[in-house]
Parts: sequence; structure tokens; C-alpha cells
Amino acid sequence: MIKYLYITLGLISLGLGLLGIVTPGLPTTPFILLTGVLFAKSSPYLHQKLMDHKLTGRYIRQVNEGFSIKGLLISLAIMWCMICLTIFTVFTNNEVMQYVMFVLGAIGTVAQIIVLRKKKRRVRLLLPVENEDDGDRGSLKAS
Repeated sequence: MIKYLYITLGLISLGLGLLGIVTPGLPTTPFILLTGVLFAKSSPYLHQKLMDHKLTGRYIRQVNEGFSIKGLLISLAIMWCMICLTIFTVFTNNEVMQYVMFVLGAIGTVAQIIVLRKKKRRVRLLLPVENEDDGDRGSLKAS
């Protein structure tokens, strides 16, 4: 039963994510990522179809691999353009909402920097170390 609930929620999330591509202000990436998680928990077939799709697979791979500095800066610039547009056109007479939008923008900036920065691969080296307990020289340990 829960499998079908996940599939249904995944399809709703996918619909919202695809709608976000053409609708300004509706996020795309979080809905596509949520769809990936829901499909991974419920249907390996649907998850693989999502990963193999030209459009949705690209969003998931970008987040997994991280954005370059240029990509991150472009993303932040577009986000702040939309926030400024909202602050200065929609909330012209409401100072409280202007501050709220600014704080949300700051939170979004920090979140993007943390989540979307390019991930560095960690290399684990095997180094010979001396084991003090049994005098075994040349044993290998992961550091």
C-alpha cells in the first residue's frame, strides 16, 4: 500500500516539477529531487526511467555532481533577480513582506551554496603503518 502512495506522491511531485520549468516562481529542482527519492523507495523501474530521461536526469545529475562556480553564480543571480522583482513590484506597500523576502533570499543563497557547490572527490590512501600490538610491520590500513 505504501508503495502506491509513494508512486502517487512521486507523480504529483513530477508534475509540479515539470510545471515549474515553464512557470516563474515555482521551483523545479526540489520537486524533481523529491520525485527521485519517492520513486527510488517505491519503483526501481520508474526511478530508472526518471534518471534516463533527458530532462529530469539532468537535474538530478547536476545536484549529485555539484555546480561549477559559474553555474552557481548564474543560479544565484537569477534567484536574486526574481526576489528583487517580487520585493519591488509585488510588495511595494508592505515592508514586512519585503524583509521576509530578503531573509528568504539569504536563506536560499546559503542553501544553494551548501547543496550545489561542486563536490570534490575524496581520495582514500592505503598507507603502511606499524601495528604496535603484535609488531606486524607493513600491514595496510585505510586512512
